[in-house]
Amino acid sequence: MSNVILLALLTGLTTGGLSCLAVQGGLLAASISANQNEANEKSMSRLSYVAVFLAAKLLAYTLLGFLLGLLGSALALTPKALGYVQIFAGLFMLVTAARILDIHPIFRYFVIQPPRWAYRLLKNNSRDASLFAPAMLGLFTVLMPCGITQATMTVAIASGNALAGASIMFAFILGTSPVFFILGASLLELLQRKAFSYVAATVVVVFAVLSINGGLGLLGSIYTIQNFFRAATTDVNTLSREGTAAETKNGVQNVTITVTTRGYNASATTLKAGVPVRLTLVTDNTRGCMRAFTIPEFNIAKVLPETGTETIEFTPTTKGRLGFSCSMGMYTGSFIVQ
Repeated sequence: MSNVILLALLTGLTTGGLSCLAVQGGLLAASISANQNEANEKSMSRLSYVAVFLAAKLLAYTLLGFLLGLLGSALALTPKALGYVQIFAGLFMLVTAARILDIHPIFRYFVIQPPRWAYRLLKNNSRDASLFAPAMLGLFTVLMPCGITQATMTVAIASGNALAGASIMFAFILGTSPVFFILGASLLELLQRKAFSYVAATVVVVFAVLSINGGLGLLGSIYTIQNFFRAATTDVNTLSREGTAAETKNGVQNVTITVTTRGYNASATTLKAGVPVRLTLVTDNTRGCMRAFTIPEFNIAKVLPETGTETIEFTPTTKGRLGFSCSMGMYTGSFIVQ
């Protein structure tokens, strides 16, 4: 999860800020202009004005992220369902990238449009010359998110956790904030340059690929970046030797998985169908999403302690590959059921 939050921050720093500025910069500029014309404010107060706007915006989107994550958790998504949500989020981001590059007019329809009253409300607030204006303007920007913000919102829902959703949106909006200070509304023409479109689309595509890859991991698919990388970098002889059978005692297959901050290391890779399995998960100062262990095929989801052991029992009934992963599908592993 920490990787997703970091990526959200980087997306905000690189392209999210410019994208938000394109949608909201004009309204902010109008509000600043009204403030200066009516109160004859100096340059320093302009920075304070922008700071109030950004603080309110950060608060609003953090709360929104909390609610989106809460929505994801309230849906009681199984690991497989969460995988499909992540894939959908990734596809939505790919469409967003296609719209940024203006590949085809059809992609312009794949965007959530705020109601007209929201635009009127924001414009009315932008004419108010008090500090109340930027605060309300910042709060109400949730009614007109840009395409990249919308893509990040889908990731917050896919997290299935209120705090994670809040953290994702907080990191993203925090990343967008420097752009409003450094560039300001006077450099909005930068957004019209094609070079920016390519940079923005590239970042969104990276975000999309990671989301889809995580979704595939949660579905237990072998077609993940991790598996391709492992197949490309592991010696063929080593791969051929990987077939350690689980130790069977008193009619139960016993497997130990060591959970580290880098992934999972199982004591066995082969299971027998129809024989109960006792899976012992061992952690030692383990952090990150690896602690959220899932076996999608059996809808098993268990949050592990940072240091300690946890036991999961199940009986594999279908021969073939049985995948397991973290809750985001970023770290994966599998058994072969024979």
